[in-house]
Amino acid sequence: MKPSPKMIPLMVAGGVVTVIIGFVIVVLLISWFSNPPFGLGNAPPQPVAFPHTIHVAENNIQCEFCHRNVTKGAAATVPAVETCLFCHKEIDGGTVTAQAEIEKVRTAFETDTPINWERVHRLPDHVRFIHEAHIRYFTDEDIPVKYGINGEEFGTTPDVAQTCTICHGDVANKTVVQPKTGQSLKMGTCVDCHRLNSVSTDCTVCHK
Repeated sequence: MKPSPKMIPLMVAGGVVTVIIGFVIVVLLISWFSNPPFGLGNAPPQPVAFPHTIHVAENNIQCEFCHRNVTKGAAATVPAVETCLFCHKEIDGGTVTAQAEIEKVRTAFETDTPINWERVHRLPDHVRFIHEAHIRYFTDEDIPVKYGINGEEFGTTPDVAQTCTICHGDVANKTVVQPKTGQSLKMGTCVDCHRLNSVSTDCTVCHK
């Protein structure tokens, strides 16, 4: 049956609306299941291989030695290249591969070139997450019982490194840093954690 001339504009409009709705749904699905900015995902390739297993698990370097701002401000921050040279001015690494990665760091320092690390965890721009506030809460010995992001109860007050694992997983034993297995950083996860710990869930606490 041939559509009447009056029906054609309506059909075209309907087709346009369908395409727009389909596009929005696809974007939402991609955002929901990808790591940046939401959901789960794999670790992005980094410009320099940094095995936390060697630095943290084996050599007991504290999280806050490299991530200097984690107990002071909003962002944990990554270390300046100069910080790496505190050790790697002399230490070469035990393998050819390690030596090659360390040489990248030395070259960056000598040429005054920043290392462009790829972000692993990223929240939407309208979300305000203050690392210092979370570290302060979980390391506060005056708060007798605390709960982790998945509802686990802490019998003793966690230190800074243990607090970091709540959201980031056991980074100390990861060769490559990636999102915590089976956990996304969506709004519901944060709200559930706030409720468990009797912390305000008012919108203005986390949203700009």
